[in-house]
Amino acid sequence: MSLWKQFLRQSWWIAVGYFIILEAALVAAILYWPRFRDNMPAITKLVPFRAIQDLLASMEHAGYWPYLAVQQWFKGCSLFGVAAIAFIGSGIIAREQDQRTAEFLLSRPVSRRRVLLVRHLVLSLLITLPVFLSSISAVWISRGVGEYVGWGEVLVSSLFMSLFLWSLVSFTTLVSTWSTHQLTAGAVVVGVVLASFAMYLVEGINQWSPFALVDVRVFMAIHDGVYPWWAAGGFVLASLTMLHFADRHLAHRDF
Repeated sequence: MSLWKQFLRQSWWIAVGYFIILEAALVAAILYWPRFRDNMPAITKLVPFRAIQDLLASMEHAGYWPYLAVQQWFKGCSLFGVAAIAFIGSGIIAREQDQRTAEFLLSRPVSRRRVLLVRHLVLSLLITLPVFLSSISAVWISRGVGEYVGWGEVLVSSLFMSLFLWSLVSFTTLVSTWSTHQLTAGAVVVGVVLASFAMYLVEGINQWSPFALVDVRVFMAIHDGVYPWWAAGGFVLASLTMLHFADRHLAHRDF
C-alpha cells in the first residue's frame, strides 16, 4: 500500500468528522444570525473580555460579514481545525514509536524525508479542504437569512485561514518528530494553542498572540479588498521553516 493511502486510511474518519462538525456549526451559526442581530447590544454588555467585546462591536457596526468571519474562520476553523490537527498530526511520526512500527515503516525502500513529506501533505489537505468546502456552502446558506456574501471574499478568506492552519500542521509535524508518544505530542500542541488563545484574550499582550493574525480585523480588510500579504507570507515561511527542522531531526533520529 502506498504511503499516502496508508496514512489516509488511518486518518480519513477524523477528517470526515471534522468536516461534519465544522459544517454543522456553520449552519447553526448562520441560522442563528437574525436572533443574534436583534439582541446584539444586550449580548455585548454580558461579555467580560475586551477582545471579544471588540469583535461584537465590529459586528454591530458592519453587520453580517464580521459575524460570519468570527463564526466560520476565527472560531470554527481554529477550534475544530486545531482538534483535528492534534488528533491526526500528533501521530505523523510519534504514532510509529507508540505502536512499535517505526522499524517496519522505515525499512521500506523509501526515504524518511518522503515518509514525512507525504504524510504532511495528506494531513494538510485533510485539514484545509474542509475549510473551503464548508465556507463555500456559506454563500448559499446565507441567502436563507437574507444575507449575501461574495465568492471572492469567501475564497480568499478560506485561503488565508488555510495558510494559518498549515502553519499549525507544520508545528505539529515538528513536535511529532521529536516525541516518543503520540499523546505527548498532541498535549503539547493543544497546550501551546490554548496558551496562545489565552494571550489573545488579555488586553495588552493580545497583539503577540498568533490568533491576532486571524481575528475579525483581518477578514474585514479582506472584505474591503485589502489582502494581508505579510501575514500570509509569514505563515508560509514559518511552515516551511518548521518542516525543514522536522526533516532534519527525523533524518538523525534513532528509533
